[in-house]
Amino acid sequence: MAMKSMKDLREIAEAALATGVANKEQLKSAVPALVALQNAKRSMELRIKETKDVIEALSAACSAYAHEHPEYVFNQSFSVSPIGVESGDIEIDGKTYHFTHGFDGYERAERSQTMTQAFLATLPEGWTKSKLELDKSAVNKAKPTEDDLAEAGLVRKVKQTWTELP
Repeated sequence: MAMKSMKDLREIAEAALATGVANKEQLKSAVPALVALQNAKRSMELRIKETKDVIEALSAACSAYAHEHPEYVFNQSFSVSPIGVESGDIEIDGKTYHFTHGFDGYERAERSQTMTQAFLATLPEGWTKSKLELDKSAVNKAKPTEDDLAEAGLVRKVKQTWTELP
């Protein structure tokens, strides 16, 4: 059996959606289409992540070489702006490619380390932001009733999933 493309799977799901799910027969037609599209999406996301990793690695390798040999790679087009951004153009097979080397935010000096809350707390005052977010664990621990949630302006978020069992 041939694998269906993402477009084919989406069209099948769209047709099921257009038909509607108003009886068991329509449900039996729609669920396999839904699960197949979900599985294809998951697979595509993995391929995109792998592709991003290759893009980042190749970009780093090309950038490292160009940054180490700017006069050789860029000739007269290489320049450094007043704020320290370096750039240059290179022509390859009749196409011009532009390279920029600057800064995009900050990261840990020890690159294997992440920006943990503990680390952020050690930074000078004013260098971090305070962010409020709902603590689902704390809400769960309090075991609120529907009335308690309503009083706070909350409702339980519905989660519905369909999966194919082996």
